[in-house]
Amino acid sequence: MKVIHFKTSYLNLSETFIDRLVRNHVRFDPIITTAYKKQYTEGLKTYAMPKTGMWGLINRAQLSLNTSPAFLDTVIQKEKPAVIHGHFALDSYRLISVAQKNKIPLIVNFYGYDVTRLPNEFGWKSRYKKLIEKADHCIAGSMDMKKNLISLGFDESRIEIIKLGMDIESVKFEHRTNVESKLMMIGRMVEKKGFEYAIKATSILKKQGLPFQLDLYGDGPLSDSLKQLCRDLDVEAEVIFHGTTNNETIVKELYKHDCLLVPSVQSADGDREGIPQTIVEGMASGIPVIGSTHAGIPELVENKVTGLVVNERNAEELARSIQLLKENPELVATISTNARERVLQNHSIQKLVEKTELLYQKVIQNYKD
Repeated sequence: MKVIHFKTSYLNLSETFIDRLVRNHVRFDPIITTAYKKQYTEGLKTYAMPKTGMWGLINRAQLSLNTSPAFLDTVIQKEKPAVIHGHFALDSYRLISVAQKNKIPLIVNFYGYDVTRLPNEFGWKSRYKKLIEKADHCIAGSMDMKKNLISLGFDESRIEIIKLGMDIESVKFEHRTNVESKLMMIGRMVEKKGFEYAIKATSILKKQGLPFQLDLYGDGPLSDSLKQLCRDLDVEAEVIFHGTTNNETIVKELYKHDCLLVPSVQSADGDREGIPQTIVEGMASGIPVIGSTHAGIPELVENKVTGLVVNERNAEELARSIQLLKENPELVATISTNARERVLQNHSIQKLVEKTELLYQKVIQNYKD
């Protein structure tokens, strides 16, 4: 059987979690459909939306109106998929008409902002009502996300929790027994990632005579203001901005650092995380993680068991947690071991692909019935 995966831009550099699902299918053959072909399509059967001529004009107009681009209908007639898997709510909304027309079940995969921020944006209240009505099943990346979907009106019985997966066995585990002076943080420089609190924590530690180096990997709209914050707090020498960095390099850097900071927060516009993939990768590698009480993070990072957890927007608490790890090597050793075991249990890509494909089969059968 075949499954069509659709994302308007397939894929952004950071969206390795979707690529891992697609490339590890066992019972289903993946077909990639996209308006804009970007990363991670090598070796995959991929159909990109035409951009030129009258056919391209029609497809682009349909996409701008948030309806199904006509090329999808052509792909479906040729490939005859058993199910359509939409990634993110906006992209999935664009699949409703083509799924209905071809009588194919539609699964909507939510990831974070599309559960908390997008529903409040102009025009999307009515669109979510349509998604609630037309989606055959939904996938949430955490229990926190599922609760948010229920609050929006989605049927609890049609929401499956399937967390982001990775090939844990392919990630080398390096048991950590101490934290020295090298901290790191990864992500797009937007409010919900909480970069400012990591910078403020570094400043607090410096004032206490405990200088740390904080390496930031990523870029985004807050980059300039974060650099200004470093100047204001006199930590320009301690905080290093590395800009956009590919995943291969990020993985290598995990082994060169002592602690991974993930102090995520709910942004002013309501945007929230699911369970950040950087946490899964970090815990698999053995680096101790300090996360926040935000969204689904505590579902994976259990305080003093698989990591440390601090309250949102609390730089002082974050600084104390970094110092706690530095002063307690036995805690670092325990966390490092437990974290690896936790992600093996909960985030193995093989287990999560199996769970996803069982959901496909269930939805297909229910649709026939």
